[in-house]
Amino acid sequence: MKIIALDSSGMVASAAYQADGVLIAEYTMNHKRTHSETLLPMLDRIVQDAEIDLSAIDAIAVAAGPGSFTGLRIGAATVKGLALALEKPVVPVPTCEGLAWNMRGAAGLVVPIMDARRGQVYTGIYRVGPAFVPGYQPTAEKESSDPDRFSSERKQGDTESDLPEILLDQTACSIEELLDILTEKGEPVTFLGDGVPVLRQIIEEKCTVPFSFAPPQNALQRAASVAALGELLAERGKCIPADEFAPIYLRKSQAEREHDAAAAAKREEDIRTVAEMEKALFSDAWSEDAVKDSLRYSYNHILLITEAGNIRSIRPKEDVADSFLVGEEPEKTAGYIIYADATEEAELYRIAVFPEFRRKGLGRRLVEEMLRRLREKKGVAESRHIFLEVRAGNTPAISLYSGCGFHEIDRRKKYYHNPEEDAVIMKR
Repeated sequence: MKIIALDSSGMVASAAYQADGVLIAEYTMNHKRTHSETLLPMLDRIVQDAEIDLSAIDAIAVAAGPGSFTGLRIGAATVKGLALALEKPVVPVPTCEGLAWNMRGAAGLVVPIMDARRGQVYTGIYRVGPAFVPGYQPTAEKESSDPDRFSSERKQGDTESDLPEILLDQTACSIEELLDILTEKGEPVTFLGDGVPVLRQIIEEKCTVPFSFAPPQNALQRAASVAALGELLAERGKCIPADEFAPIYLRKSQAEREHDAAAAAKREEDIRTVAEMEKALFSDAWSEDAVKDSLRYSYNHILLITEAGNIRSIRPKEDVADSFLVGEEPEKTAGYIIYADATEEAELYRIAVFPEFRRKGLGRRLVEEMLRRLREKKGVAESRHIFLEVRAGNTPAISLYSGCGFHEIDRRKKYYHNPEEDAVIMKR
């Protein structure tokens, strides 16, 4: 099998060519130039020097992530463009597994650590050599607590025996969390990756199991390892079409985190706005905590409207980022509606429009939008009943509701206070 491999997941850029299990060429650069400047020239140099017929290769392997967001995207674009042009499949190789494969044959555990910044590392725990270290015996306590912990040596002839044994799949965590896991496993460890220089002192001070660091020639990403592991994965049918390949991101990029933070801040601002309007317009105002607490439940909804009639919803925390557009111009909130649809019956809790924005049809627009959303909700029949309560003296609101199809069905005497007033119960 003929494999082209690329790795641009970290500071290192690397390209390699392997044919039938033999490394033919590798070019690796660990320098300040960007991957966009180096990756394709490296590959071109290998193709020219090794006289490679690209049409004859079987697949393209790539370090698929985690890693540098920019590096992964450059690698993904390069690989997808090449694979689509050549009509060849892609073999995604998890970055940490590819790094661990640098130490193929090493005893004990192999632990890649890549500096993920923000106090975290990208890491995993692998066994890529003998399952036992000569002369090393686990303690009786560990044997009794987990008798299978040290008995995972692969059987001769096992179809997966040539692949890394994954004890902890690649993840993002703090170095302290990683060292705690390694303490539990209790085996000697070899560390490698660009996180080693950054965290070496912490490892030396806090690692409680025997450890060593990979030699310089194997310490960082190598496309040769991606090619070797990629060939094994390809033989096991792990190839995918080029247009299906996407990098593995274990966490969001800085730009995405900033976007989410801005979206969350906007959500908090919207909640404060509703609470301020409540306080200004209602004697029984909802507090900011009450507004926020209502959104914990998926059946409660708050829609905001601007003077121009644009409507948006205040989303639950987990969905708020999807509703926020970068660069959108904030418009002043003119009003809002709060309603619930927990059952086959819905209830309109609140509707309000600031006095300076009234007589522009915004209240009616909010009610119509609520009705539209209730109709479109999957699995809800058209015959859903919608209820509301309104002060008997609130003539403009009663007129609005009546115009939207609500009618009075009952009254609650002296239901409201400050001032005391009947509640009109309406239904649509």
